[in-house]
Amino acid sequence: MAAHAVVCAALARAASSKQGEVTIGEVRVQALSPNLVRVEPRGPKGFEDRSTFMVVNRSFPGVSAELKNTEDGKVVRTEFYDVVLRGSEPPACGEMLQDTDVETDPGGTRSSKYPDGILVPDSDACCAACASDPTCNAWVYTVDLAQCYTLNMWLSLKKGQKNRVFGVRPPRLSFEVRSASGAVLYDSLQDYSKARHLLAWPAPLAASSYALVDHPRFHQPEWGATPVPPKAEVGTGLEPTSGYDFDNGVEGDTYVFLLGDDLDGWMASRAEFAALTGPVPVLPDYAYGTWFTWWHPYDEEEAKDDIEQWDTDDLPLDVWGLDMNWRHVSDGKDRFYDHPNTDLFSNFDAFFSYLRGKGLRTFFNDHPFPVAGRGAGGLQTSPEEVAFRWEGLTTWMARGLDFWWFDVNWGISIPPPTVNQSGTAGNWLGLGNAAWGSHVYFTIVDRFHRMLGSRGTDNSRGVTLTKFARDDARPGSGPKGSNRPPESPAQHRYPVWWTGDNVNLQASVESMVDAGVHDFKPFVHSDCGGDKRGSAGDLLRWTAHCAFGTILRYHGEDHRPWSYDGETEDAVRSYLRARYKLLPTLIAAGREATSGGFPLAARGDLFWPLEKGSSRSDQYISKEKAQHGHNFARGPARISLVFA
Repeated sequence: MAAHAVVCAALARAASSKQGEVTIGEVRVQALSPNLVRVEPRGPKGFEDRSTFMVVNRSFPGVSAELKNTEDGKVVRTEFYDVVLRGSEPPACGEMLQDTDVETDPGGTRSSKYPDGILVPDSDACCAACASDPTCNAWVYTVDLAQCYTLNMWLSLKKGQKNRVFGVRPPRLSFEVRSASGAVLYDSLQDYSKARHLLAWPAPLAASSYALVDHPRFHQPEWGATPVPPKAEVGTGLEPTSGYDFDNGVEGDTYVFLLGDDLDGWMASRAEFAALTGPVPVLPDYAYGTWFTWWHPYDEEEAKDDIEQWDTDDLPLDVWGLDMNWRHVSDGKDRFYDHPNTDLFSNFDAFFSYLRGKGLRTFFNDHPFPVAGRGAGGLQTSPEEVAFRWEGLTTWMARGLDFWWFDVNWGISIPPPTVNQSGTAGNWLGLGNAAWGSHVYFTIVDRFHRMLGSRGTDNSRGVTLTKFARDDARPGSGPKGSNRPPESPAQHRYPVWWTGDNVNLQASVESMVDAGVHDFKPFVHSDCGGDKRGSAGDLLRWTAHCAFGTILRYHGEDHRPWSYDGETEDAVRSYLRARYKLLPTLIAAGREATSGGFPLAARGDLFWPLEKGSSRSDQYISKEKAQHGHNFARGPARISLVFA
């Protein structure tokens, strides 16, 4: 109890000294900037001023604010906007939609209290069941079966479904944000977005505001999912979770970004998002070059022969990696890091030295297994799990591996915190294993390189290969579609990302473009060449797309350029050389993605928002050339690349 009081007092002291803060009972309003405001309910330990999984920066100067009592309620007034806190309790149920269900494939995520549904007499009782579950945001009631399904999130709705009733649970915190002239820019009770705690940034001029809820809200220590550094201060009682604190969560900690009415306002808010949640890290320069892996059981002799062939044929290459077969995978040996496949590579240290001599970087694929799944320790933030993952990954990096591929497309994976499961469907309050695993692997790789920092001029910066979202990309599955859910607002800090298995060229273009706009992920890319080996024409279309895209990484079946024919290899070489000539431009664009959140492959409405009706996700343009107005790149069967 005493320790709890100390934490509360510390949080209260930190909260009381900033400009733009107004506390009204159990709610705090923080006017963080002219276009960003936070409305926060008090948590179990008080108001939160530490870093969380979503928010890593609290150093906003704030804008002057004062409290006014009006007929609408209590108003926090600034020069730029007003925040109106309604005094009445919001209704338990929002609008009910008759004859409406959610899409079942992939469908919504069930809430925690009733994962298998519950029998209730009517839709009002279904609403009450949702209201009793803090993880429930919506529900579906089946009239004919009297079954209630409570949902944490949903992806899209199906109309015309007889005997189905859909309802949304309104947020517990009722407030409005109004412009200085009185126009309502945001109303929490009218925000029926599918998942307010997941990132789906609106297109330019599509909305006057965008709200994000920090949920699940938990404190993240600065060292992330790595062992607690010597002499680091760990909060009282947080040793069992390696410094993570899950005890000050609260429903409704909301950040409202005011997007303005022009492109400058939209971009200013994007910069505020990057400032609040952390920017996209600067990639090491080699990440912009050619990557090559092949889902193939290479042995050392064949690997070296292929690498020499890249050199002999004058094909530019920077990263050459191994898929699963760097270790034995039978009898559960792939759950550990000390079973290298010495039948294929007798001496990995010598092989790493060979790669270094060729000027190449390298990585391994990893399908991780949690220590809790084999009874060897606690959950994801336990000292046992943290130590096992750190030691396993960094032991190989100390030997010469540059980074890791966290692969979630498999039967085993690590779950998010508080979940004890070893499959790929782990979910905790909307945080899945794709985003959590990205956090684990990137923080380990990045901390290791920053500690070492000596293997090259740009190798002290971390990079990982992780999944961009829970589901694989498919054509039409962007924000306007129904097949890809948004992800945690934190995941943009852990590049680079790939789109999954069996992604075709159309989906690759769309996902690359959409992710840069809506997800703040400028380095989303697909397995170049596709999972299957196609014709020479297929390889050239893929290579054209990848060479003038974000990350150029061949993977899948055999996409070695020389394995087709001489004419095809010559064309591939030309595309790769063109990309390498553009590396200074690509690296500069990557820096701009870090500083302002502008994607490398930008959709047309990021330059001409008034023409958004003509903008498509299978078209993109390089910002550096936008002033020329002619260098569009289009998707499959319409590729037209012009670089002035």
